[in-house]
Amino acid sequence: MENELKKAEMLAQLICTLTRNCNIKEEHFASSFNLSPTEAKILMLFAFSPTLSVRELTGLLKLTPGRITQIVSSLEKKKLLIRSADPNDKRNVIVSTSPKCQPFINNLNQSYIDLHKQVLEKVDKEEQEKIFSSLKTLVDIFGSWVENK
Repeated sequence: MENELKKAEMLAQLICTLTRNCNIKEEHFASSFNLSPTEAKILMLFAFSPTLSVRELTGLLKLTPGRITQIVSSLEKKKLLIRSADPNDKRNVIVSTSPKCQPFINNLNQSYIDLHKQVLEKVDKEEQEKIFSSLKTLVDIFGSWVENK
């Protein structure tokens, strides 16, 4: 029983350390594109979908609609996103990329991939597989936990 507690403590410490380091990485990465970390996260979502509603962004990022509106406004000022009313539901706002944004997102996404490629280059193939398997397991477990909250 005590061994299980020690393992849980070690997992908690490792995840906290990883989270802190990932936050530092995200801040550094975003600032290199003159973005806040949350602006970068929103733009990365548009790498996979040309339009998203404020409601979808709220659900994906677990932020309030007001906070999403502030971030989208900031990205509109930077001429990266465009807001429009949903023709089917006037209460809903649709956010899409501006013509200037797609090359920017492609560059952002490629830089993000390159950064993680550098991480993988420090680990042999067998260890990479272990990392992917472990991360997938953790993502699934924490995803279930989030859904049940």
